[in-house]
Amino acid sequence: MANTPTRITTDIEFGRQGRQLGHLRLIHSDNRHAFSVIPIPIAVIANGSGPTILLTAGNHGDEYEGQALLHGLLRGIDIASIRGRLIVLPALNYPAVLAAARVSPLDDGNLNRAFPGDPDGSPTSAIAHYVETVLLSMVQGAADIHSGGSATVYAPSVYLHCGGGPDLLRRKLAGARAFGAPFTVCARATSDSRSMSAACDRLGVPMISTELAGGGTIDPEALAIGRAGLMRLLVHFGVVDGEPPADHRHATRLVSPTGPASSVMAPTEGIFEPLHGVGAEVRKGALAGYVHPIGELERPYAAMEFAHDGIVLVKRVPSLVRRGDYLYRLACEIDEKTLFA
Repeated sequence: MANTPTRITTDIEFGRQGRQLGHLRLIHSDNRHAFSVIPIPIAVIANGSGPTILLTAGNHGDEYEGQALLHGLLRGIDIASIRGRLIVLPALNYPAVLAAARVSPLDDGNLNRAFPGDPDGSPTSAIAHYVETVLLSMVQGAADIHSGGSATVYAPSVYLHCGGGPDLLRRKLAGARAFGAPFTVCARATSDSRSMSAACDRLGVPMISTELAGGGTIDPEALAIGRAGLMRLLVHFGVVDGEPPADHRHATRLVSPTGPASSVMAPTEGIFEPLHGVGAEVRKGALAGYVHPIGELERPYAAMEFAHDGIVLVKRVPSLVRRGDYLYRLACEIDEKTLFA
């Protein structure tokens, strides 16, 4: 364990064999509690020698597929199949999870924009600091399970942060292929140095993130893709014995986000009527959808077109929109050679 100052404590003994269920205890004081603890649930399952793998969900509190997936894993995995150690946090940003919110209600902190964090900072910053300096210092691989949250739905995807150099990127790409989601999104221009993915790159830890549907609920098909994919990833990392499941496996397509210029934005306030779902392949000039004005019946609807060819990677969920809201975000297919160019 790193000798880095942190105000987070735990009763978990990371070097102990067997199954442990406990909490990370983050001391916090605010107007509601003069002195209180934020109890972040954590499980550690260790059996014999092998790699240590970190699994997290609830980085954003309104993303549910990953939370359900990790709870199911903890209840279903056979400790005899473990060859090493799993560190599992299904509700990493616990205050945000309790609030069903993307960001923490304690400090408006977006945990995936808080790394490397600060041990003396706000709760979100202190959690990020503990993950980067304590947990990630122990591991040889990681997965952070995301989905679209309340505002968006994603085509089921693995997300790769394309930093860390070509050798690390190859290891991440091998993990993405083992996971077997329909798409692997290779993020360059959209990468953020404050994310958990970037923290893993700084430490040389091969990590994959995911986007498994979303919409503020749990999509059964996306959850099945995630469940089978995560088990394949754990077998790939060498921390779980056995044959990787063959169901819900895709020959993943490498795609790259095409950026704001090809995104469809709401030109006015109103009700959004989409014409395409995630995963659809669209052409430049094709109708994307309509925005119907609410209180001005004499006004015609606003018809929107796609500005580029691409694959619909993300679609907005709430139908009530304001000018400037993203309605669709596109990606384009790339090959591996382009990825390493």
